Amino acid sequence: MRRSILKLAAAALAVSSFTFNATAQELQQQTWKMSIPTGERSWFGGIHKWWGSEVEKRSGGKIKIQYFWSDSLVKWGDALPGIQSGVADLAWISSSYHPAQLPNYMALDHMFNYGEDYVAAVNAALDAMDNQPDLKAELVKNDIVPLMSHISGLAPVGTKTPLSNMDVLKGKTLRTYGGARTDFYKALGWNPVFMVFPDMYPAMDRGTIDALGELVFLLSDVFKLNEVVKNVHMMNPPGLKGNGGVVGSAFFMSGKKFRALPPATQKMLVDLRNEYGVRYATELMKAEDQIRKNWSEKNKITFALSTPADEQRIAQAGTAANESYMKKLEAEGATNVRKVVGYYTDSRKKFEAANAKK
Repeated sequence: MRRSILKLAAAALAVSSFTFNATAQELQQQTWKMSIPTGERSWFGGIHKWWGSEVEKRSGGKIKIQYFWSDSLVKWGDALPGIQSGVADLAWISSSYHPAQLPNYMALDHMFNYGEDYVAAVNAALDAMDNQPDLKAELVKNDIVPLMSHISGLAPVGTKTPLSNMDVLKGKTLRTYGGARTDFYKALGWNPVFMVFPDMYPAMDRGTIDALGELVFLLSDVFKLNEVVKNVHMMNPPGLKGNGGVVGSAFFMSGKKFRALPPATQKMLVDLRNEYGVRYATELMKAEDQIRKNWSEKNKITFALSTPADEQRIAQAGTAANESYMKKLEAEGATNVRKVVGYYTDSRKKFEAANAKK
């Protein structure tokens, strides 16, 4: 009799423990604060809200997103400490705004890092973050997890007067996002200065700078930079229509918050991240075509590709910039940046080849 009672008690305890563990793994009702540097009514606002609606739907309504638009919660340049401190649950982190903390991630933004296949570039960046050991370890060290990928699109130069050749801006001041592009512009004889996107309009409007580097079409349209430039030069090397752009940038969540979620919710977010990346890149390519048409028709902006002579100068300057940039990062302690870049490049080429067959 006593043994039967003990067995029943043990069984009850096991059921109780199972029920407790199952309950502990259930997703609790919660609201995430999302810090966004762009406005709600922008193209970015639309696609970010699509992601938020999918999170709510796929979580069965358990997760709600509270949007903070136009840098109203955390400034773009403070995104990394913003989520590490818990001020924001999600924030748009750009690697070049945090070079000391994210050198391996920043290395993805070398010159000529992608062409016209944005989907391949996004997938390769996600692949590198998930699987390249050095980049993966860097994200773990900073305790951040990517949930929404980003690609800027090609990075031309905007001017008020035509950039008929590379010497037009010799000695002149140009805004840059930083990274390898700083050395790239220096190699052309220009004077690059780092500047975040929201500061570009007033600087160009007041004449404190002479040109806008990394005038990526979608963000530039959001910040109305088409009002302060009249010419766009694609700055392309031979065989390409641009010189690459930003892919080392994404929305992140703190690792601590992510790990506290049930495994099924974590998987849902990673699956959505991958789906979002393809959707984002595909829609960006379509949006850029429309923006260029609008700028040309409404703002009378002229677009130009490089002359054959300038193509060679750009190729040489970009190659030299990449080498000096890698050496700089290595000297600062990021000794495996070439492995990171190599992994990303190989991955991108594989995705490009696969996409070309579709």
